[in-house]
Amino acid sequence: MILGIDIDDTITNTSIVVNKYFKQEYPEYPNRHLLPKKEYKKFLKKYIKIMRDEYELKEGVKEAWEYFKNNNFKIIIITARSNKYDKNNIKNTLAFLKNYGLFYDKIYFRETKKGKKAYKEHVDLFIDDKESVLDNISLYGITGVCMGKSNNYQSFDNWDQLLKYIKEGNYGR
Repeated sequence: MILGIDIDDTITNTSIVVNKYFKQEYPEYPNRHLLPKKEYKKFLKKYIKIMRDEYELKEGVKEAWEYFKNNNFKIIIITARSNKYDKNNIKNTLAFLKNYGLFYDKIYFRETKKGKKAYKEHVDLFIDDKESVLDNISLYGITGVCMGKSNNYQSFDNWDQLLKYIKEGNYGR
């Protein structure tokens, strides 16, 4: 079994941390998606290092990873993370994964169209928090599931639910 897994808001609490700093910096905006793109880039450049140090794993990720390891799953991490706003972001991401003991067989950075990479890696199941990514994944015949709310994909509130789904094996291309 080959799993494709995203990082931000899939295995980490990224949005919780980002929103905390966003509300401090821009209290007049109800959410960060309404901020002009240029201003959001400025925000990221200012806060990415601080925020990155506060990211934590979502509950149940370590236990799921242990199950994957013990059952010979192959893990391909495919993330849009890059060094765009911090020249050490990739290096620090690798250190974060190592610090938490999260193994992976391959990792790809700077991937905004994850479907093609997942297809080339023969991914059976892709886990992401964004429906737009899962839409792209589905173009390649790969089953995608959503960590979070989704109207179009099987979705999970937590990693315990997701792990149960994986153990039941009701997926695949």
